[in-house]
Amino acid sequence: MRSPLSSQEHPPVWLNGLIDQVTCAIVDHDSHAPIGCHFYRNPHTSEWEISAYVSSTEVVGGPMDGKEVNPPVQLDISFVIDLFDGIPTVHWQSDPVASDDELAQHISFLGDIGGRCVWLRILRGAPEGTGPGRLVHAGSGRIENLW
Repeated sequence: MRSPLSSQEHPPVWLNGLIDQVTCAIVDHDSHAPIGCHFYRNPHTSEWEISAYVSSTEVVGGPMDGKEVNPPVQLDISFVIDLFDGIPTVHWQSDPVASDDELAQHISFLGDIGGRCVWLRILRGAPEGTGPGRLVHAGSGRIENLW
């Protein structure tokens, strides 16, 4: 997997493959910043909660030095739907629903993947406090992935 995981445990192999597939659903996936992922398996329901997002890019040098920029994200929704065993339930959240809503804008898919119940959320941007996934050096234009 090309990104850090904010969960305390190592991801199962199938989850690495799923996030690689989700990465392919992001239009222009060859030029975006690294993909971040958080996962949690609810022990009471056996549901896997998975959040994926394109990381921000921090500008180094120049008049925007230190500014983090979230790239625009385009998602091939039909590609994501095809990852599921059947048609998943799909929801769009346009804005945060509470002051502590770290997911903010996102699209979510709920259904089975490989016989596992998965609640997949693809976020508009990285959760606050995540930190940039890459740097862009203003003077040279050089791009440096951090994770």
